[in-house]
Amino acid sequence: MKRITIISMPVILLLLLFGSLQNKATAQEEEQVSYQTFYDELSPYGSWIDYPEYGYVWRPDMGPDFRPYSTNGHWVWSDEYEWMWVSDYSWGWAPFHYGRWFYDDYYGWLWIPGYDWSPAWVCWRSGGDYYGWAPLGPQFRVGVNLSFGSYSPPSNYWCFVDRQYIASPRVYDHCYGVQRNSVFINNTTIINNYHRERNVYVTGPGRREVERYTGQSIRSVGIRDAARPGRTDFRNNEVAIYRPRIDRDNNHYAPDRFQRFNRGQYNNSPSTGGGWGEARRGNMGGFEQRQQQDQMMRQRNADAENNRRQFEQQRQQQDQMMRQRNADAENNRRQFEQQRQQQEQMMRQRNADAENNRRQFEQRQQQPQFNNQQNNGGFRGFRGQQQQPQQQQPQFERRNPEPGNQQGGGRFGGFRGGGQQQPPQQAQPQQNRGDNQQGSGRFGGWRHN
Repeated sequence: MKRITIISMPVILLLLLFGSLQNKATAQEEEQVSYQTFYDELSPYGSWIDYPEYGYVWRPDMGPDFRPYSTNGHWVWSDEYEWMWVSDYSWGWAPFHYGRWFYDDYYGWLWIPGYDWSPAWVCWRSGGDYYGWAPLGPQFRVGVNLSFGSYSPPSNYWCFVDRQYIASPRVYDHCYGVQRNSVFINNTTIINNYHRERNVYVTGPGRREVERYTGQSIRSVGIRDAARPGRTDFRNNEVAIYRPRIDRDNNHYAPDRFQRFNRGQYNNSPSTGGGWGEARRGNMGGFEQRQQQDQMMRQRNADAENNRRQFEQQRQQQDQMMRQRNADAENNRRQFEQQRQQQEQMMRQRNADAENNRRQFEQRQQQPQFNNQQNNGGFRGFRGQQQQPQQQQPQFERRNPEPGNQQGGGRFGGFRGGGQQQPPQQAQPQQNRGDNQQGSGRFGGWRHN
């Protein structure tokens, strides 16, 4: 009895655990939707195209730099589904977990709706110090025996990073350019471990291997179902994502607005197989009725292409004219700047010349005043010298000559000081000076008393 009790307890625990896992696995089956949900929810973020080989396909309005499973997202590890792509786009819940991606040379990346949910519809490569992954195209078949076989995504589908960055939240910043993909492909091998896990197809490098290369412990995230479509919510190490079950009867659904495409350009497009044949037929209902319109559509596409080329030529011509105008404007600006600098230099030179002329004029104005001062001073000195002898001029008297006077020095006698003084006579300075010079001579001379 004790043995039966001991054995029954582990069995009960296993049954409870299995039941909880079954509840998690079937949680996504609680809501069932059709392709119309894809058509309606994705229309605001891109355009639907009636593609000849695959029916209605969706093109995101993300520009030429967009790459699926590369831009605006990252990888997380889940113990339930292993590697899962968490997209930051509002529409990422659908194109990265249902359907397939392929690249068109004219439209770029296009998405084909699908029925089955997966954490990421990609294949992996490993080798050297690199991991690589690429979106699965419509050529890949999901069957009982899962294997990539001869399927190999084109070179531009792949994204390669150093192994240490595989779990980085900004993994796109570490992706190498597609121009080096050929080298990486030749030095890596396919990770061919695609398998079914809780009715979901998963693949990718092992957790322990990634921890060894990154040197960090990979923490598992929890996954729960979101109630409505929208951006995948990743917080507190938990991912909330909308993942309903898709109804396989979609023949009578279509987008409200879509573009028609030319089938004649894609006669050699690869065909799909497996479960995709049914989806393609459902998506392409009524295609035979549109064959009569193909010729008209080809002509319209050709006209549109010609218009696009003409517009491109006109745009290039306008760009060239604009560049020429900008170059002319720059030359005019430089010439104007040179002329302005020359005018400023001439103005400075004129100002300097005017300043020199002003200084010279002031010097010339000051020189006559200085000369006048010198002349006035010299004249006053000269007059002082003339007036000084006049103040000290001696008194003279004139004598009649005596017979015995020998100092007369002449026939008429001379002047001698002493004796009876005669009244003084005013003598002119110039005459006195002349008479002094002729102090002795014919008429006699002057003598101090």
